Amino acid sequence: MARKMMLIGNELWCCAFVLAAGLGLAGPVRAADPQSPMHWPAIAVRAPAQALLISVARAGNRLVAVGGHGVIIYSDDNGQNWRQAEVPVSETITCVAFADAKDGWAAGDQGVVLHTDDGGVSWKIQLTGDQVLGLMTKAAAAYAAAHPGDEAADLAVRRAGILKDAGDDKPFLTILAQSPQEAEIFGAYRIAVRTTDGGKSWQDWSLHVGDPVSHNIYKVAQDGQALFLTGEDGTVLRSDDGGQNYAMVTVPDENTFLGILGTPKGAVLTYGVAGEIYRSADEGKNWTPVQSPASSDLTDGIVLRSGAILLTSEDGNLFISHDDGQNFAPVGANLKMGVFGLTQAANGDVVFVGSGGVRVEPAALFAAAQ
Repeated sequence: MARKMMLIGNELWCCAFVLAAGLGLAGPVRAADPQSPMHWPAIAVRAPAQALLISVARAGNRLVAVGGHGVIIYSDDNGQNWRQAEVPVSETITCVAFADAKDGWAAGDQGVVLHTDDGGVSWKIQLTGDQVLGLMTKAAAAYAAAHPGDEAADLAVRRAGILKDAGDDKPFLTILAQSPQEAEIFGAYRIAVRTTDGGKSWQDWSLHVGDPVSHNIYKVAQDGQALFLTGEDGTVLRSDDGGQNYAMVTVPDENTFLGILGTPKGAVLTYGVAGEIYRSADEGKNWTPVQSPASSDLTDGIVLRSGAILLTSEDGNLFISHDDGQNFAPVGANLKMGVFGLTQAANGDVVFVGSGGVRVEPAALFAAAQ
């Protein structure tokens, strides 16, 4: 493991919770508090499709969306009707991903990690923030013991101590579900965990992320055999070994990137605050700015089945590219809500989630924009 992957600077406390603040995540409530949302099931909502929702994913033909107060909802008719899942916590859930139609993870505030094996109908706790800190402390101590006198090891121990003293409120923000057995989850201050046995056990994975400043990590994405992470201050990292190690790549901008995705023709797009978009056609070695029609934060994006690339914004506008991400144009009407996540349903319709709940738009809307 390279020493650079262990470094941390004084900038640690300069890392702002850009996305967390924008989504109104809960503040630092210790999980040991019996009044903590970690000890209460998700609130019951009368209109699930109108709840605050932050992320949405496919579980086979089912749609599963997650959001505030532990709310997780699912739809078996392409987003027309929704039911609320059984969730044992009322923490804000920020991200969700599935390895197949049954097995998936959701994660969020207070370092909570949830798992489902029935396609999102019911969920169980696999990890909490205090356990995440324990794994981090153990991993740093083990590295220090194996490398006595190593400056990188000393800094790893210092980082773990600082984060432990600050409390267990750090949220997870993005999930890579590689298989029913393997998953990596990333979040604030470079916190990261990994499982290879379906969540029966977890490892701290933050020492495998080569970010010397411990920025917030907002999105993980796969592009062919490569994996990418993106986050604050122009942070982009790449892994060519299946997520074993992530190394920084150079992006000519210090903008905060909220999302990243691979394009149909093998390029990589990263996008985020103030509508900025960058594109790399050489696996992240060089990046060029894309002229963006957006002025507000770009929050999520997907490649549609048609090959078009669709990006969402916090002010409800949508932007589409039909030339592999070289140019984007507005498409459709404003969704009249902050949009935080999207996916394409089994029937081709596009499902958006955000501050106003769920919006479903027909696939024809995006085909007509060509």
